[in-house]
Amino acid sequence: MAGPLTGVKVVEISMFQQGPVAGMRLGDLGADVIKVEPKTGDPARGFMRIIGVEAGLKGRNYYFENNNRNKRSIVIDMTTAKGKEVFFKLIDEADVFLNNMSIEAPIRMGIGPDVLMARNPRLIYAQASGWGRKGPDANDYSFDYTGIARSGLMMSCGERGGPPAQILPGMGDELGGLVCAWAVTAALYGREKTGKGQMVDTSLMGSLIAMLGLIMAAPAILGQEFPRAVRAQAGNPIYNHYRCQDDKWIAIAHLQPDRYWPNVCRALGITELEKDLRFNSIEARAENTKELVAIMDKKFGAKPRDEWLQILRKEGCICTPIQSPIEVSNDEQAIANNYFIYVDHPVWGRIKMVGFPWDFSNTPAEWRREAPEFGQHTEEILLELGYTWEDIAKLKEEEVII
Repeated sequence: MAGPLTGVKVVEISMFQQGPVAGMRLGDLGADVIKVEPKTGDPARGFMRIIGVEAGLKGRNYYFENNNRNKRSIVIDMTTAKGKEVFFKLIDEADVFLNNMSIEAPIRMGIGPDVLMARNPRLIYAQASGWGRKGPDANDYSFDYTGIARSGLMMSCGERGGPPAQILPGMGDELGGLVCAWAVTAALYGREKTGKGQMVDTSLMGSLIAMLGLIMAAPAILGQEFPRAVRAQAGNPIYNHYRCQDDKWIAIAHLQPDRYWPNVCRALGITELEKDLRFNSIEARAENTKELVAIMDKKFGAKPRDEWLQILRKEGCICTPIQSPIEVSNDEQAIANNYFIYVDHPVWGRIKMVGFPWDFSNTPAEWRREAPEFGQHTEEILLELGYTWEDIAKLKEEEVII
């Protein structure tokens, strides 16, 4: 069944993660994504180890595979006139040009927005940068780590008084890619109404600030920061997380604490505390939070997590396990909704991959092909552009393509 973007052609020049993820998500939705690579290739192809972790399997790596599925690869030497000509022919037939280069890099290459949109007025020109197109630092380089550092994410995690939280790699780029893909789909919809393409600008910084919207609303509107929490001093002890007997953690989340306080008391077997003046209201529990959290810590430490989940749910409490990434990847709920999918990979065989964050009843997202080998589709794409086999042979001879 065709995806919602079937028939949309995307030309992508990107590397590492933010741009490739944007292209991957458009490809998941059915777009024909053509990844244009230089002779050196996307550096991500060589990531066989990532921050000390083995990432390779049978000559491929999961990082590139995840970020570049549902794409075709063409290798073009863009420093040559004939290579630039091939690229322009791609752009003339494209709906979207996607890149995650620095703001000035495409302009220096002669493929900036003014040039490409003059050739193809219906083109959506999308650039996923680090800091956005304006401002004093627009041209600074960036990576995922710099994005999560400057956006406030590291100081919005962890406990109050602690150092900046260590965030696992890739989260900023992943979100940046999703936001860019979202912006492209909105621009495509806008083009349906106006007939005209437009420039689409997204960035790591902007994407992460949007994700932190509620946290950032406090300093923006009130001029004060949303304080980082301390688990042992939770202002609402029944909106908190606790360690269980098996060293696994559980989260309970009651934003109407007075309503759910009796339920929690029954579940934990502390009904004698329900009307205790120290804990019988949200104000009292907040005032005596250290004492109550300590009581609840001791209770939760007496039984394993799964047993507590059953007890809490039976009493109508709102709770969930705090899961490790391995646990999440095997979560029946996540698999049932295609947040993880099983695919038949031509090299790796039957594997599980991260799936899709959305579902469409009539035009579902799907995995159609594995990440392309370097230049795997060069000849195929050139033939579609009208080049003959003789033309292709000559371009190879002149090292315009590989």
